[in-house]
Amino acid sequence: MAGLFNFDHLSPIYDPFMLPFERGILRVWRKHLWSEVQGKWVLEIGVGTGANFNFYPEGMTVFAIDRSLPMLRRARRKRRGIPLVAAEIENLPFGGSSFDDVISTLVFCSVSDTNSALREIWRVLRPGGRFHLLEHTRPRGWKGRIFDILNPITVFLMEEHINRQPHLLLEKYNFEIIKVEDLTDDGLFKHIIAKKVTSQRSGGGRNSPLRI
Repeated sequence: MAGLFNFDHLSPIYDPFMLPFERGILRVWRKHLWSEVQGKWVLEIGVGTGANFNFYPEGMTVFAIDRSLPMLRRARRKRRGIPLVAAEIENLPFGGSSFDDVISTLVFCSVSDTNSALREIWRVLRPGGRFHLLEHTRPRGWKGRIFDILNPITVFLMEEHINRQPHLLLEKYNFEIIKVEDLTDDGLFKHIIAKKVTSQRSGGGRNSPLRI
């Protein structure tokens, strides 16, 4: 079920709203995440308005997707030359084993179907490829119980699942957990790295993507 508001509605105010956080600790966390991305072919899912553009390493080919066209148009105004694709994470328009790394920053809280999304990410990663996440998750202790209570409200308003724990789902989809790092003392923000584990080559194509 879609939320009352979505990122199409929020796109005009998204950057101003996020600016204090981006100028603070988010900039540090993003830089740290991208410093651990080593592959040549990379997919960023949920690129939004392009908050990660300044951290893309040199010599890397990055494709970036988002389901919101208004967000992608704002991203395009920030930087030309990056392949931007309008697509759902649950149905990625790329062939199997296409990417060395997949990146997700503050995305999985708003994914409609996490099971389909993780299957698709596994499919497009090459064997041994890595999935890097910077996500807010359900915090530990009493804060987690409050997040559980508030979650139905945030889902109704914005399809924002504030009590998800994506790192607990990864092994179910043949990912090997490499790292789960708490970025805050309560575990609210995490840096997660998982590796695709497979004994056979994944395949399967998709229709041509809509480039922006």
